[in-house]
Amino acid sequence: MKIAVCAGEKSGDALGYELLQDLKQNIDSVNFIGVGGSQMESLGLKSFFPIKEISYMGLIDPLMNIKKILRRRQDFIEFLKDENPDIFIGIDSPSFNSGICKALRNDTDIKTVQYVCPQFWAWRYGRVKKFNDLYNSIFSLFPFESILLEKHSVNYTYVGHPLAKNLPTKINKEDLKKDLDFPIEKKIIAILPGSRKSEIKHHDKALVEFIEIYKKENPETLIVLALNKESDLQGGLKEISKEIEVVFNNTQNVLAACDLAIVASGTATLEAAILSKPMVVIYKSNFFSNFILSNFFLKSEFIALPNILSQEKIVFELRQNQVTGKEIYDKSVLTLKNKKNISDRLTSLRKSLLVQDSSKFSRAIQEILS
Repeated sequence: MKIAVCAGEKSGDALGYELLQDLKQNIDSVNFIGVGGSQMESLGLKSFFPIKEISYMGLIDPLMNIKKILRRRQDFIEFLKDENPDIFIGIDSPSFNSGICKALRNDTDIKTVQYVCPQFWAWRYGRVKKFNDLYNSIFSLFPFESILLEKHSVNYTYVGHPLAKNLPTKINKEDLKKDLDFPIEKKIIAILPGSRKSEIKHHDKALVEFIEIYKKENPETLIVLALNKESDLQGGLKEISKEIEVVFNNTQNVLAACDLAIVASGTATLEAAILSKPMVVIYKSNFFSNFILSNFFLKSEFIALPNILSQEKIVFELRQNQVTGKEIYDKSVLTLKNKKNISDRLTSLRKSLLVQDSSKFSRAIQEILS
């Protein structure tokens, strides 16, 4: 069986790794073609082009590189038509992959799947009406998406979120603190300002103010700034870094060891939720991006994934002008007072995201092809 895949960014590569593992273990003589990163390549995929050529985030960067992205997509479509795989699976990156699925559905008999449901519930809700024209099936990560897809008679398989299976459920905080060289007796506040430099820049001033307030009011607490790489340490956070702990490329362990997290909106909020960590979620972007998203796209009441997934407010979220040091501090104090209740609700959320089935993808694909 020949299976084509396309992951457009690092997070998609991680999802693709689990997908390809399942297919390799449960389908005889399977052959992978398409686009992916180092994790998917380790399972035998030879990427048609480097994943970094289409890995652009936000609103501005993709527009600045639109010609290159569209050219790469068209080259890939022609490659798939020549290769004629049994099925194509687009992994996340719905804007890129939907064009591939449309071309394949129009011009070939190749089956198409979108792994990670396009977030129609957050923006451009009307897209859901076209899903059955684009995809033979959608692999859904979240329970509430499945309910909405069912409502609109869209073909789907609920596969759960891999983080719910891969992150530890039982954590020995003392051992973690020892490994991270943190004092065992101290309460820990983790700060995750974002994965991109632009995010960190927008959150910088408020987080510095928060650190100053929190250290003054709670000098015995250890504040830990968790960043992906050393070059992310910039601006005011770099200046204040001597007064706190800074950890690079170890976000999950810092989250697991902390008592409270201040987290930029994004995947890290889901990681914190799955670890049942009380958190305050922040989101601040430039005026243009926020204006476009708020007025023309975003339909969801919430920005924090734990709140979106549960369809109710479990954790505090602060947006744009609400993102100040004082507001983050006040919400942190309230969160710590209600720590057990929040942790219990996040634990329930984790259970809803867990699907313990090592052959869920291969079985779903064989059903689509039968």
